[in-house]
Amino acid sequence: MNHVSRQFPLLLPALVALALLVSPTWGALDYHASLALAPVVGLCALAVTLQGNSLWPRLALLTGLPLLTLLVGSLFVANCNRVYGIQFYVLGPLFSAFVGVGWARLGLLLAPQNPRKVAWLGALLSALLPLAHFLTTPQVFAYHGLVGYVAGALYEDAVAIHTPYLTWRLFDLLLWLPVVSLPRPKWTPGLVVAQLALLGTTLAVADAQSWRISSIRTTLTQDVIAPDQFHAHLPDTPFVAENADLWRNDVAFRYNELARAFGSAPQEPLELFFYANAGQKQRLMGANRVDMAKPWLGQVHMVLPDIGSTTLTHELAHVFAAQWARSPLGIPLRYGVIPDAVAIEGLAVAMEWPIRSNLDPHQWTRAMRQAGLAPRITQLWSLSGFLGQQSDRAYTVAGSFLRWLGETRGWPLVRLVYAGEPLEDVTGQSLGALEAQWSRFVDDPLLHPLTDDDLARARLRFARQGVFEKPCALETGRACQKADRFGAMDKPKRAVAVRQKLLAAIGQWVEQGFDDPELHLDLADDLAQAGQLQDAIAELAALEARSGPQALHPLLRSTVESARADLLWRLGHAVEAEAMWHTLLHQPLAEPFLRTLEVKLHFARQPAASEAMQTLWLTGAHPVPGGVDAVLEQLYVALPNDPVARALWARRLLARAGVATGVRLLNDVVANALVELPYTTREAARQVMWRHVVDAEVPDVPLWTRLVAEGAVPPSLVAEWLRREEAPPKPRDARPWWASRFPRAHRSRQNE
Repeated sequence: MNHVSRQFPLLLPALVALALLVSPTWGALDYHASLALAPVVGLCALAVTLQGNSLWPRLALLTGLPLLTLLVGSLFVANCNRVYGIQFYVLGPLFSAFVGVGWARLGLLLAPQNPRKVAWLGALLSALLPLAHFLTTPQVFAYHGLVGYVAGALYEDAVAIHTPYLTWRLFDLLLWLPVVSLPRPKWTPGLVVAQLALLGTTLAVADAQSWRISSIRTTLTQDVIAPDQFHAHLPDTPFVAENADLWRNDVAFRYNELARAFGSAPQEPLELFFYANAGQKQRLMGANRVDMAKPWLGQVHMVLPDIGSTTLTHELAHVFAAQWARSPLGIPLRYGVIPDAVAIEGLAVAMEWPIRSNLDPHQWTRAMRQAGLAPRITQLWSLSGFLGQQSDRAYTVAGSFLRWLGETRGWPLVRLVYAGEPLEDVTGQSLGALEAQWSRFVDDPLLHPLTDDDLARARLRFARQGVFEKPCALETGRACQKADRFGAMDKPKRAVAVRQKLLAAIGQWVEQGFDDPELHLDLADDLAQAGQLQDAIAELAALEARSGPQALHPLLRSTVESARADLLWRLGHAVEAEAMWHTLLHQPLAEPFLRTLEVKLHFARQPAASEAMQTLWLTGAHPVPGGVDAVLEQLYVALPNDPVARALWARRLLARAGVATGVRLLNDVVANALVELPYTTREAARQVMWRHVVDAEVPDVPLWTRLVAEGAVPPSLVAEWLRREEAPPKPRDARPWWASRFPRAHRSRQNE
């Protein structure tokens, strides 16, 4: 038995690696596998070192077996970049083993008679520092010697090796190398002093490199404050400074709406961090493509939302819900440890109640169920069921169920569930019985009507694989992010090379249904941007030729046909391209897509719009000097009476400056272009109505504009507009953003 217990630490990491192979994401030799293995390998290395006897051969076995297991498993589990995965393994489990040896040797140095207690206690207590960092600061990422790098947000799909991680591991090496290589008792006092000094240096440099706690508040300096409600940090840009009160009013509206829904507001003011873009958010707090909240700190972190965006309500709901939870973190925990994802995200969706393509979550759930894609409630409520689903499916179904539960059983009951009470005890019914009742409700065609077009959109939206379902998810995310970056830098040939390398890597998994057609669409776009139009057409033709299990979804096929029409227009075949666009205009595509088709058809034969066509709306669009504003301004100057040119330029005015002029132009479009340009007109009316309800500068909306806008949105949004009008925002500061900095120039402009 003693022999078995001595050998167990050698085999445990390999057994964990073997268990990981059941998941296409965690079983790949990449970030997730390294994250799972690193603490296991580190602590096993600590145990093996304390055993003594043939240490280095045993450590080689301990670290080599898991790597070998993952490499052999890569014959069955999708691995698209083994070399990069090995780098993650070196920085993760291999370095963690080194740190584990260091803790064991330190225990032997400080307490030769009882080294186990000192080594294990020190190793476990060392986790308190990054844990405290996560719990008390805005950051969601962390670094730890026995764990490596923790990215934070679960749904990030582009986790990469970065300079701060390398820096941290370099200091791990410097910190523990003397302990591992020079374990002599007479050097212990000096060694401990040196280690403490080096630890202090490590923390100082790591703070400068990555722990950007204070710099968040100094970077986002355009603050807006609502007493007793919130303190919002906005990006430090002239436009945001001039329009900061719009965001303040929008946050205040959503805050008050949630206060009514929850029955009370948080006792302390909330702290909201709005970032200029996803890159800045990732740099400062760690989350890239994911917006998130820290309820126990009363904090929300997200890219600056559009005025009226319901995503703000979703993140605020997480913080409001903290007053219902009994845990110190302000979230429901199962068994006091595991976050209850169904309750957390389901309640946020139920309170946000997002409308997508004019359908609410109940309707989307019904469409999902008819398509055979909806997860069972009993499945979601299991410990791993929620995270094992594609996020869009899980969030939508959980939100529908929690909304139904609140509206039929009362929100006080939902409050008890959020507090951690078992659902069966609170309702007096089993989860299966509740699911059956909810199913009958959500499947009712009179309550939740759907069209065939809605069903087609649902099949496309919810059939996509999630991060934890999709093989090579992280490598795909990293490659796409890198290619997009090259495209934005106007380096399309480098973007093409990156995407072609990715597609070659995942090619072996295509037959198993793991290919993503949208990757080929992106490649065609890069090829067109690089001027390789025939190659782009060939890429699209190969997509359209797919049949059997690999055949494209009809709506995705429409996207491919639109891209091919774009390329035909570029090659001078305008008549053929227009015919294809006309056909697509009658497909059940998303309205923004249909609006773009309408714009392309409108400008297809107007020479003055050629540059705008090629740089803004066609496949292969490329960055231009001056950006979108310069192109649309030039288009408006060339075609001042054209309704689409006026509408497009007016929207830029609303987004940058000149609100009054922008609203006037949009009202003119609504009055004169409804029959000829229905999608452009509907969007113009919505923009005017939105600006009216959030901005005191915009006067009453003409009746025809209001009617078009209200006919273009679901009733719930019309009701929100009415509530906003009943509580109008405070008057704006009419001065431009630069007036406080250059008051003399502002006075002279007024005198003119």
